[in-house]
Amino acid sequence: MEKTLIIIKPDAVKRAMIGTIIDTFEKVGLKLMAAKMLKPSADVIKHHYPGTPEWIAEMGGKTLSSFKQSGVDVKAKMGTDDPQKLGQFVYDRLVKYWMEGPIVVMVWQGPDAIQIARKLRGHTIPLLAQTGTLHSDYSFDSSTLSAGLDRVVKTFVHASGSVDEAVREIEYWFKGVEMKNYEREVDSLYLAK
Repeated sequence: MEKTLIIIKPDAVKRAMIGTIIDTFEKVGLKLMAAKMLKPSADVIKHHYPGTPEWIAEMGGKTLSSFKQSGVDVKAKMGTDDPQKLGQFVYDRLVKYWMEGPIVVMVWQGPDAIQIARKLRGHTIPLLAQTGTLHSDYSFDSSTLSAGLDRVVKTFVHASGSVDEAVREIEYWFKGVEMKNYEREVDSLYLAK
């Protein structure tokens, strides 16, 4: 069994999408193990992300790639094509974005939970997400649109990207919380011997 961290961000909370998002993960068979709602401070948000120079450059690289896929000149739109500067722009605005309202932080469990949750959520940039994913079905945001509005792309659902990331994020948000396993009738359909 694998665990993953899912965060419903402020815009999804404001749009009354908590139930829709939870329903999406439950319908596929993932099991909710822990959940809490809070309005995090800037420091709490900053520590959710690695924030290292490498991570910031990676975020800048993703921004460059997104602009390229959209056929828009990132330098003309953002004033730079330096991955480090673009990444810092993203990081600073992510913190601001997450502070717009409360968030719901959850731990989900199941076989291949990380990969399944990422598939259900869809591509980080909603405009590039496959039809049928949360990001595709409920948003049209993109790097080019958000840059023109001086904000980050509103990716209203966060899903851990790897086992290491999930372990780090779960420990960060649920430090010392014991997650009790429980049986559901649906589990016997897939997990029975």
